[in-house]
Amino acid sequence: MLDIHVDDDVVMKKLSKLCQDKAPGADNIQPRFLKEIIEEVCHALTIIFRKSLDLGEITDDWRTANVSPIFKKGSRSKVSNYWPVSLTSQVSKIYESY
Repeated sequence: MLDIHVDDDVVMKKLSKLCQDKAPGADNIQPRFLKEIIEEVCHALTIIFRKSLDLGEITDDWRTANVSPIFKKGSRSKVSNYWPVSLTSQVSKIYESY
């Protein structure tokens, strides 16, 4: 993973592309909030991403998701008429995009 290039400019670009109306994950951090503090968190996230890639480890918080059932159609009493949607951390989505 040492060949993956992580720097402030790339992280800043990825943060700026976050869709503000998306739901937060298990960490409860709204994408809108991340965009508001983009200047303050960019360098810290760059360090965290680089360290994670260097060590080959991912924090448990980034692997945690809130799973919500979304109704498709038919009878609401049948489990098969729902599909699961996993709400994951916005920060982990940025990390995964590398």
